[in-house]
Amino acid sequence: MTIVADKSILLVEDEAILALYEKNQLEQGGYQVTHVTNGENAINLILKEEYPFDLILMDIDLGKGLDGTETATQILNHREIPIVFLSSHTEREIVKKTESITSYGYVVKNSGFTVLDASIKMAFKLFEANELTKSKKEHLETVLHSIGDGVIATDKEGKITRINPVAEKLTGWTHEDGIGLEINRVFNIINVKTRQKVENPVEVVLKTNSIVALANHTVLIAKNGSEFQIADSGSPIKDLNGETKGVVLVFRDITEEYNVQSRIAKQANMLNNVLDAVIGTDFNHRINYWNKAAEKIFSWKEEEVIGKNILEVLKTEFLSHSIEEVIRKVNHEGSFIGEAIQYAKNGEIRNIEVNLVLLNDESDLPSGYIFVSRDISERLIALKQIKESEAKLTQIIESAMDAIISIDVSKQIILFNGAAEKMFGYDARDIIGKPLDRLIPEAFRKQHDKHIDQFKQTGVSRRAMGALGEISGLRSNGEEFPIEASISQITVNGESLFTVILRDVSVRTLSETKIQKLLIEKENILKEIHHRVKNNMSSLFTLLSLQANSQEDLSIQTILYEAAGRIKSMIVLYDKLYHSETDNSVSIQNYFPAICHEIVSIFPKNVSIQLEILEESIELNAKVLSSLGIILNELITNSMKHAFVDHANPAINLKITKEGTSIILEYSDNGKGIPESVSFQNTPGFGLQLIGMLTDQIGGKIMIDRKDYPKFLLELPV
Repeated sequence: MTIVADKSILLVEDEAILALYEKNQLEQGGYQVTHVTNGENAINLILKEEYPFDLILMDIDLGKGLDGTETATQILNHREIPIVFLSSHTEREIVKKTESITSYGYVVKNSGFTVLDASIKMAFKLFEANELTKSKKEHLETVLHSIGDGVIATDKEGKITRINPVAEKLTGWTHEDGIGLEINRVFNIINVKTRQKVENPVEVVLKTNSIVALANHTVLIAKNGSEFQIADSGSPIKDLNGETKGVVLVFRDITEEYNVQSRIAKQANMLNNVLDAVIGTDFNHRINYWNKAAEKIFSWKEEEVIGKNILEVLKTEFLSHSIEEVIRKVNHEGSFIGEAIQYAKNGEIRNIEVNLVLLNDESDLPSGYIFVSRDISERLIALKQIKESEAKLTQIIESAMDAIISIDVSKQIILFNGAAEKMFGYDARDIIGKPLDRLIPEAFRKQHDKHIDQFKQTGVSRRAMGALGEISGLRSNGEEFPIEASISQITVNGESLFTVILRDVSVRTLSETKIQKLLIEKENILKEIHHRVKNNMSSLFTLLSLQANSQEDLSIQTILYEAAGRIKSMIVLYDKLYHSETDNSVSIQNYFPAICHEIVSIFPKNVSIQLEILEESIELNAKVLSSLGIILNELITNSMKHAFVDHANPAINLKITKEGTSIILEYSDNGKGIPESVSFQNTPGFGLQLIGMLTDQIGGKIMIDRKDYPKFLLELPV
């Protein structure tokens, strides 16, 4: 469960006011929030690892430097952390670009805190689920490879799905060679006395849906003809609904134990160092030998049990037979191997594995029994954990909406989830063990094989969704369809295993065609909206100008002219953007002459405009130009209000030059000058305050230079 109060969020947002608003909302929602304005600072915080952030809210547009997607890519190269993108953009290509980096969320700005909070919590849940799946899978693989017994798992058709290293050694079949084969082909067992085939425990488990022990005197014949006396059992693998999905077969080599049983009475004094409990009795079940391991497992000291009847000392409940049946089998067949529940002297319950052997004297007459047992409680717990982990892992894979397919190094399919069945039209039972080529159109098979081989050589562990581009799949009915894919690889026992996650994009392709049509319609609507907005702004400008002209009070008239000038700067920029061939930008050569003449024309005074603008074309985006337009309006308005009182030939001068990576705007007039008392640090009016704030917002610097003649100098990096 995700606890909000414990979650720390790194907010990467270059807009100070918007960041303050988002930070305030998140903190009111119970999150701990740290804010940075650019990608470089975000990366530095993550690399220092001083702040244990749980999630990153990443604005896509971050001004100069790295954008949000580049920043996210570099962060994910150093640390696994959920990243939710924030943007005002809803274009498909931008959303698709973020999905190729990470898929924890994309939130459109101004969607409201409820949407943002829900997206954050969903990202936490996805991240926790991914980490849980990874941990459980690694745990399952570790247990399977470290357990001392041979383990073979099958599906409900008796086809092999997993072979651990011990089973590989005993059967002679590698994991890769055995996957998909019938169990009888790999696990070939016979009776040691009759040399006849023994019914395979997997088949018995699938019939009875219960745990089954191997028959006595069972011999495993390996692929190279070697033989091993084995013992153990088969158990059903059940899903969370209790349905049997396969069988796990656990066995061990007891060849040595089997051979030793006939000599155990003579070698009893050597058995105190073994880990298995060894107990010797006469034919009447009176105990005559009790080793150290028996003392440890059953909590009875040797001196407490010697001479007593073992049936009275030990309370043993065999899982498959009664004690009487076990004794009869031993007397008739010579031995018995099985599992039992054992009660120790202190009342503790042990799960034990029992090997009971009949001893004969030199005349070949029965003289007693040897009882060898092993505490398998921990092994049973491990097996239970394996079954539970595998069931949960299977549940997660089967519940995935994307198709998940795993192949071995020979490109044979070893995993095919439910979504893959729906996508390709194959039943997993029919496609497991078959080549991956069946799912790829013939024209692309050689190219696809080459891509997998190249990916293996790179050593890269994974490639994200969409990194392979759009490829084609082949359904069972022969239909080709477009898909997106991600691929990952792991190495097990030196062999590479590949997993691909596939997404059917045929529906999306149709949707994109519809979207293109809608975009054309949207463009026509925008043209109409532009026409109406321009008319409305022009009407507002006209009303303010008329109102100003009708005023006798010069101060009110000036205020109205100022407002009209600000609107006029917006009208000019809006018109230039609409007719601009570039996206959201206008050249300064096109914008500044127009705005200067338009603003000056608002006022009744005739003023000469002297422009000196560099010839090199420089494009600036609308956000910067909007601020520059308002700044220029304030400067011209100040000149018109204060500089040209009783002046016969008023003039305004605007000079734009470039120095290095910056452009320099120099504004001056030939009026009475700027008083020494006026500065950006000490200004009585709103105009200079607004100029200072807008200059900071666009990352520029502005000053009043009184050397030679009074002028305003604005430096702006481009």
